[in-house]
Amino acid sequence: MSWRDPRRFQSTILWLQRRLAMLVRPETVLWLLLAALLLLPVVMVNSISDATVAQMKMQAEEIASLATDIRAYYADNVIARLQAADGKAVYSENYRDIHGGIPIPATLSIELGALFDNAHRDGRISYEFISDYPFAKRVARQLDPFESRAINAFRADPERTTYTQLQGNGLGRSSYRLATPVIMRQACVTCHNTHPDSPKRDWKVGDIRGIQEVTVRGLQVNSFGKIGTLLGYISLLGLLSVAAAWVFQRQSRNLGKINEKLSTVHARESELAARMSDQLQELSLFGTAVDNSVVGIAIADMRKPDRPLIYVNEAFTRITGYSRDLAIGYNCRFLQGPDTDPAEVRRIRDALNQGQPYSGELINYRNDGSRFWNRLTLSPVGGSSGKPDFFVANQVDITHLKLERGVPLQELSSLENDVAAARAALHDARRFAEALQRQLEQSGGCAVEQEAFLRSEEQAHQNVEASLAEISGVIERYSKST
Repeated sequence: MSWRDPRRFQSTILWLQRRLAMLVRPETVLWLLLAALLLLPVVMVNSISDATVAQMKMQAEEIASLATDIRAYYADNVIARLQAADGKAVYSENYRDIHGGIPIPATLSIELGALFDNAHRDGRISYEFISDYPFAKRVARQLDPFESRAINAFRADPERTTYTQLQGNGLGRSSYRLATPVIMRQACVTCHNTHPDSPKRDWKVGDIRGIQEVTVRGLQVNSFGKIGTLLGYISLLGLLSVAAAWVFQRQSRNLGKINEKLSTVHARESELAARMSDQLQELSLFGTAVDNSVVGIAIADMRKPDRPLIYVNEAFTRITGYSRDLAIGYNCRFLQGPDTDPAEVRRIRDALNQGQPYSGELINYRNDGSRFWNRLTLSPVGGSSGKPDFFVANQVDITHLKLERGVPLQELSSLENDVAAARAALHDARRFAEALQRQLEQSGGCAVEQEAFLRSEEQAHQNVEASLAEISGVIERYSKST
């Protein structure tokens, strides 16, 4: 598949974005920082080691170069000139014992090495002029393996200029050894081939006479800014970083858990807010339905002393003549009067005490003292079985039904329009109640209180329908009898 394929290109971009997102995640950055801190001692040790080796190499090269330049200068500008001028000065390895004597180049190199050694009291830098052909009367030491390999390497490769060896890792008393070739010049060849103590008399210009060796040893730890203390401090810093990272990670996990809990609480609060909003809307619909009902509705709080009314609708005030201010906060016994049947009152009291529904007819009194027949229905709502929190009462004025025989035909005929209007209003109320119930079921089901109210409302509608049917029947019978 070609890279020009848009799908493959997009897939690659998404893969790179995911990898980049992983790199910039806080935990990834934290672990990278921790790794950097842990590797800091290693990096410092390596850096110090490399710096020390570089320092030793530079010092060795400088010293070797200096000694070579001095010896060359001495050979070319002192010995050679004296030879050419037949000077009276005598050049010898024992120049101190000869009047007018001057050192030969090899002697000069050896004595320069002693000067270098004396210049460093800690023995950190040493210089030696070494050959496997020492003069006969000169005390010479045996070459070590490095020195032997260096001489052989220079003789095998005349173009080679240095031979080195590092012992140790650059720290502490490690050492860097640098060997450079001692090449025979014309003055050196003339001197050595004619000297009585020379072990070899066939030297040629360019031959390797020996080596000059510079050894530079590493600094002592206590002389390098107390590097041991520095490393200890860095190690302590690493441990503290590990501990801090662990604490940070633990706190991060705790914060993550807290954020999850807060997110859960927030989601629950949002859900509760939405449910409360729905319930408020439902309550508003219920309030509208109850207030506009053609049936008188009153609600009594069974949890309060004397079981007072806490709500009455407009139909209740219209039937009883009591306004809401006069009804709410009082027990509904204020509707009873002299002709109220005591037996029916006991039935009502027993139903309330036992938390059971009630349905019956009794005489009640309006606020102006006039009587009316009340078809009453009581329904328990909420609480537990036998101990409801509320009772919903539905009142229907059936006075006309009770007095139908003494009512003139003209008055009964005048009720016909009212009965038709009541039936239409009842039909609209029932349709509204059915729509409300469907809406509540679609939004998650009805609460216990809502379901009980709907049952009570349905019972009230049935009572009203029954009353309207009786009134219509009375009107129809009287119309036919006349």
